[in-house]
Amino acid sequence: MSKYEDEIDEELNIQDLDSEADDSSDNEKSSEELFEDEYFKEESKKGYLIRFVLLAGVFLLCIILLLVILNIKKNKNDNAEDLQNNIIDYSKVESDLPTAEPVITPEPTASATVNSRDIPTPGIETDPNMTDASENAEDDNGFAVHGMPMETGKKDYTKVKFDTKSNLKEMEGYFSENHNEAIKDLAYLDRYIAMSYSLNFTNEDCYYYGDVDSEGRPDGKGIAVYSDNRYYYGDFVHGQRSGSGKWVHFHIHDESDTRDKLIYHEYQGEFKNDKPNGQGQDHYEYRSELLSPNKNYITNYICSYKDGLIDGSVYCTSTDKDGDYHDWEGMAKNGSFEYISESRDNLKRGPVMTDRENPDSYMWISEKDNKNIGVISYE
Repeated sequence: MSKYEDEIDEELNIQDLDSEADDSSDNEKSSEELFEDEYFKEESKKGYLIRFVLLAGVFLLCIILLLVILNIKKNKNDNAEDLQNNIIDYSKVESDLPTAEPVITPEPTASATVNSRDIPTPGIETDPNMTDASENAEDDNGFAVHGMPMETGKKDYTKVKFDTKSNLKEMEGYFSENHNEAIKDLAYLDRYIAMSYSLNFTNEDCYYYGDVDSEGRPDGKGIAVYSDNRYYYGDFVHGQRSGSGKWVHFHIHDESDTRDKLIYHEYQGEFKNDKPNGQGQDHYEYRSELLSPNKNYITNYICSYKDGLIDGSVYCTSTDKDGDYHDWEGMAKNGSFEYISESRDNLKRGPVMTDRENPDSYMWISEKDNKNIGVISYE
């Protein structure tokens, strides 16, 4: 073999070695790429898992926070009930309809002992130096705001037709469901106002629809309407309100009336001998535009009652012209608050209730106003 041929063979061998090296390099790169792909896939799985765990943790934390908030609200409600000495749940009205065939009849023995010219709806000044004697001389004398009988204006309700039985049956359904807005809407209809107004021209105290005893007197569950847009729904015993009941007085007037500060007054609780006796709650709703500045007006009493008068531990809330609310507590006996001290201001008022959030702030009342406070009748 010639020298030239030997050189050619060597070159071919070198090329073969280079080709094998390239193949080996390609194989190595493919393995590395495969390893990298598997690595990134594993990392992606780990990333998804981490994100899932984080999202699940956030969701669980939100649920825990929600449960904590709900539990706090529940505890606040429970504490309020404890502070009110286990007073009845005044927003609950028994919803059982009469089982006997209802009849409509005037109530022969019940008198209008529950109504709202009663109102010890005190407009109470918490600071004895807040107003002077001239301000105190207006119609709400710093404590008592009196409701007024309906003024019809130009409307002649004697000419408005109504069906007493139909009206009371309709109203009873909403009372049994404790549907306050519907009750109010009905009470403001002309046919309901005319029904109540007509009692001013009869010898009857009320119109009644519900259960009766063997003598035809209200006995069991029923509803009664009185003059001046007053209603009672609840238990009767032999013609008297006795048991659990709800009494509402709607202060309805001609649009030109600007004197009556009350929209309505409601009592819900226990009755005996035709009067509030036992645990109950008074609620007052006001026309804010008629309220006097620098005065607080009672919105709720929650306490026990004796023959319509506050008696025992008293919890109440108040509002002012700007809508600010305060909580108060004190003691009463036979319709009069017990004075906390012998201190008197320049208007001869003494402290009777304490602001629950500010123990240094008191509700002040004069001796002449500190009597017959509760749900009593007007003359």
